[in-house]
Amino acid sequence: MNDQITINFLGAGVAAHVYSLVACAELGSESIRVTMLDRSHEVPDRTLCVWGEPDAVIHEALVAEWRTLRFGYGTQSFVRRMDRLRYQQYTAASIRALLDSRTDVDRLTGEAGAPDASCTVTFDSRHDDRVLRAASINLLQHFHGWRVRTNHPAFDPDVATMMDFRVDQSDGVCFIYVLPYGPDEALVECTVFSEVPWVREHYERRLTAYLRDVIVVTDYEIVATETGAIPMCDRIPLRDRGRSWIAIGVAGGLTKPTTGYTVARCIRDAEAMMRHYRQTGVFTSPAPSSRRFDWYDRLLLKIIRDEPAVVPRILWTLFRRNPIDRILRFLDEQTRFHEELMIFWSLPWLPFLKALVRR
Repeated sequence: MNDQITINFLGAGVAAHVYSLVACAELGSESIRVTMLDRSHEVPDRTLCVWGEPDAVIHEALVAEWRTLRFGYGTQSFVRRMDRLRYQQYTAASIRALLDSRTDVDRLTGEAGAPDASCTVTFDSRHDDRVLRAASINLLQHFHGWRVRTNHPAFDPDVATMMDFRVDQSDGVCFIYVLPYGPDEALVECTVFSEVPWVREHYERRLTAYLRDVIVVTDYEIVATETGAIPMCDRIPLRDRGRSWIAIGVAGGLTKPTTGYTVARCIRDAEAMMRHYRQTGVFTSPAPSSRRFDWYDRLLLKIIRDEPAVVPRILWTLFRRNPIDRILRFLDEQTRFHEELMIFWSLPWLPFLKALVRR
């Protein structure tokens, strides 16, 4: 192996920074040279969440964390306290600042083209039409959120609301997500599973109603907003685009189709690649996750597309009838098959049987 490992990123988003942090940890920051080429190096005002045990790779970029989660449906709500896991929030800015504290990054501005042949490896965050499997289901997880500040205590700072379905469900699967930073401040976000994003007014009506009817607050200030969309589809992209030229992040299919979470999967993917390089001197994409998780994802995506009205009850039941740590490990593809059987046994069967028949 060369003494100096040159890592080139085409695209300088969150994935590029996460893979760079893993490279620093696995290969040594003194052994790598990182270059990022993008049209802009402005840092997006973006919230990123993971669950799990504290991860040394990114833990110093932590913005906030919670051990208790709330879920709501119909007229009910409940909370679950995690055992070993944490629900953790980062931002694009905090992850970038952590990388800059660990190594020097050459940030170049311009249109990315083909990889530089002199680099050891090129990681590419750009979309590419080449696939191993074309999408048969195309949905989006789209969202709009407000960071609000109230004039009196309105939030429990120890409890994050992961999914609260106590909002209008007439235009797709919709839930509210609440990350409290104190008794008088929180990120309150409206998230939707559907085929197309909404106009802003649709999200804001749900947010206003939720704050009024569930949080029971009408006097608040909106100090920041956040808007975005994440693909939820069964497309499998071609990751190895050439010799030592690998797609990462969303472009590499690292987004979990049914949850939209990406960061933890990127960390594991990068760790596998860096360790393989240490052993062989070759960069290549790791093997995909187990086929059974792919099958689970496609089945649930089909239900979300074809029977969205039943999805809130399925997800409510999932969290209501199972230990929270087991469900989060399942959603992160870290469970064993016997645990998955227990999870599926707890769910309403009819929507899944219908989806299986339609396959």
